[in-house]
Amino acid sequence: MADDFKIAQPKQYQRLFLKDDIRPDGRALTGCREVKIHVNTVSSALGSAMVCCGNTRVIAGIKGRFAEPTINNPSSGYLVPNMILPMACNTKYKPGYPADSGVAMSNKLETLMTDVTDLMELCVVPGKVVWCLNLDIVCINDDGNVLDAAVLALSAALNNCWLPATHVIEETGRVVVDPEGEKTKLELKFIPISVTLSVFDDQTLPDPSEDEEKIQCGSLTCCIDDQSKIRAMWSSANLADDVLSAALIYVKKRASVLLSVLQKVSKTS
Repeated sequence: MADDFKIAQPKQYQRLFLKDDIRPDGRALTGCREVKIHVNTVSSALGSAMVCCGNTRVIAGIKGRFAEPTINNPSSGYLVPNMILPMACNTKYKPGYPADSGVAMSNKLETLMTDVTDLMELCVVPGKVVWCLNLDIVCINDDGNVLDAAVLALSAALNNCWLPATHVIEETGRVVVDPEGEKTKLELKFIPISVTLSVFDDQTLPDPSEDEEKIQCGSLTCCIDDQSKIRAMWSSANLADDVLSAALIYVKKRASVLLSVLQKVSKTS
């Protein structure tokens, strides 16, 4: 009977729980699902990480290739994020062209990660060869709040990324990877953390599940770095000033918790 009511009246179903300060999955109003981070999960990648947030699972892998720099920035490399949402992770995604939400997430990740490292550190031969790092993020299972999991996985992968040594063949001028050379750790300017709040009626609910995302009237996503600086913010809800202020206070606290989990994992990797 409860399942039938949930399907027929999902909003009213959620309101029955919220009036008792609890969410349908048993969490408190400000409760978040357990987060686990595993680094170096893809042996062939320069850096990789998998994030589990409840039943949502995302894996990020960094692949490097040589590329030609632009004329305006002859000593700067590239970071190219790509969010992949396959049909296998959730039946709402269809085969064929990339999902609109995946394209939107890729654009947000590109905005967020543009200055995460000094792109000049990716220079191999000025004006000729630079590193292009493909930041591929694949959603394995989508049970809500994929963007937060994707940012966390990508931050963990970048924080554990090592660039291979390179060698220039004198006869041809060709640049190749030197497998015997010493690798260089990718230095980050900051570590971004994303925190999303789902807006339902007059409530802001962190780490929304898929069921909560389906009936939300909007959302607020704030990305904060390890120096407590806001790097990006996206909102599809009209929030009163006092609600927004309270939300940002919560976001900073939650980002601090996620950052500590990431740093703990990085130290033991």
